[in-house]
Amino acid sequence: MVCCKWIDVKKSLINEPVFAELGKKYDKSSAQIILRWHTQMGFVIIPGSKNVDHIKDKLDILDFMLTYEEMAEIAKLDKNERYYHRTDAQLVQFAGWKPDFEK
Repeated sequence: MVCCKWIDVKKSLINEPVFAELGKKYDKSSAQIILRWHTQMGFVIIPGSKNVDHIKDKLDILDFMLTYEEMAEIAKLDKNERYYHRTDAQLVQFAGWKPDFEK
């Protein structure tokens, strides 16, 4: 479950000028630049959408690499704000989750 705070922060991130500039350079959307930064940092990303075309677009990030300088510029945007805030109940739910075939 994604909390409302993630949606608000995400919108503010998407509108950062650095993502628009890099998007033009690499012919990518701001969201794709953000996802590429995360993958280059070594984070696991799970793009979510109910629209198959949106998911494909979000995964179309493997044909370019951000430079060290670009990565550093994006890192400067860190405001020490978590984008996802889980509750203790969610943690219990996540820890106990099993796929249907294991139930």
